[in-house]
Amino acid sequence: MKARNIIYMLAGAAFLAGGVKGQEASAAPQPAAVQESQEQRDARMQWWRDAKFGMFIHYGLYSGLAGEFKGIPGGGEWIQCNLGLDTDTYAAEALPLFQPAADCTTQWAELAKEAGCRYMVLTSKHHEGFALFDTPTTDYCSGKLLERDIVKEFTDSARAAGMRVGLYHSVIDWHHPDYDNTICPDLCYPVGQAQMLKDKQIPRNHASYQEYLLNQVRQLVRNYGKIDILWWDYSQGAAEGKAWKADELIATCRDENPGVIFNNRLYSFSGFDPSQDSKALDFSKGDFSTPEKRIPREGYPGRDWEACMTIGRHWGYNRNDSVNYKSPQTIICQLQECAAKGGNLLLNIGPKADGSIPEGVAEVFRRVGAWMRVNGEAIYNSRPVQGELDLPEEVAASIVWDDLYIFLPQRAPGEEEMDYVLSIPSNQLNSVYPEILGQEDCEVSVERVKVESDGDEPDYYLDFTIPAEAWFNAVEGLPVLKLGYEG
Repeated sequence: MKARNIIYMLAGAAFLAGGVKGQEASAAPQPAAVQESQEQRDARMQWWRDAKFGMFIHYGLYSGLAGEFKGIPGGGEWIQCNLGLDTDTYAAEALPLFQPAADCTTQWAELAKEAGCRYMVLTSKHHEGFALFDTPTTDYCSGKLLERDIVKEFTDSARAAGMRVGLYHSVIDWHHPDYDNTICPDLCYPVGQAQMLKDKQIPRNHASYQEYLLNQVRQLVRNYGKIDILWWDYSQGAAEGKAWKADELIATCRDENPGVIFNNRLYSFSGFDPSQDSKALDFSKGDFSTPEKRIPREGYPGRDWEACMTIGRHWGYNRNDSVNYKSPQTIICQLQECAAKGGNLLLNIGPKADGSIPEGVAEVFRRVGAWMRVNGEAIYNSRPVQGELDLPEEVAASIVWDDLYIFLPQRAPGEEEMDYVLSIPSNQLNSVYPEILGQEDCEVSVERVKVESDGDEPDYYLDFTIPAEAWFNAVEGLPVLKLGYEG
């Protein structure tokens, strides 16, 4: 056991000078149906804020097509729209290929647990309109066509693995004849489907579709136990809010699951548009924001948010996507960045037609899990550092209770053999107990250094010297420095 360096600087009850507060979201207008105090909202959101890491699952008829329709490339879950296919043509090709294995949802849940995820979100219905549950509202569902209720299998598997349960549900629908895409012509819709409805002289009845949507959602929140998250997708322009009878949807969900958490996509969302990042989220329109395939530069201070990310390019399975897979190190750094900025990471898998997970995707999740088993205490229950803490640009940090966690940067070529010195102004820290997570024998030395300044008094810094071995011995070469508070 090594002798530990302990340095006491300023007296106080918190690790950072000036103290640290938990993440709080500012109050916002709410409809009467969802009125709650700030304390009630914080209690409802607590588990989600603490969880930090979830698994997203995009699974549907598109999974069997694997990115191609009769040899024509078309992407992933958007292939029907990208290739302009009417629903009859699309389903005739895709349905015979979609054959979920009996234990596929168990495999998903086991991988999520191994990766260190705390919640899972499955596509109960994507834009293609095919429902992964047994529902009397339509024959276009797994219950009727496969005699399988994939949502029931998923919720059972997720809970057995200790996961919180979330369901993604699309409010747009490329299959249902009553869905009226003309409400917002810019909202993507398969050109072949529009032509088929016109040729067959099938009228649109959006009021009927609204009732269909409500009935499906009502079934989801009533028949599958407690649903922790409803992840809506998506709205644009005039096709938002009232177009989906959003207030009624929200009230229905809360009646059945009072603690349910919603994302913001029943209304026009800012998933892709950084210019919207500074706008406050009205809690009547969702509990958290959903930046897509990106992490906001500053996070969303004072707001709850979740970055949804893919390992490759696509959400649904694409047989050619393996060349685009991100490395485990990249995903770990994204998880660190989300935690440091006060957000969550929802990381996607796109299972194959039989529900199996592409090996390259599963390997990334397993390796992230290996890192989390050593360093997860820096992620779970963490909050962004609030107050003054000057860190180098390449360094991020989180705080859990009174302990500060420094996510040390990856080493640049040529630096592998060099020790790393981290300098922090001494007046920004109270008392610290430095260690590298999972490396008890790695000695971190601390020195108080005086630096002459332009002012009347010199500046003082704490120089933490982390030996190069910390990177050699770290999981995925990404060590975490813990500066513990000893009060």
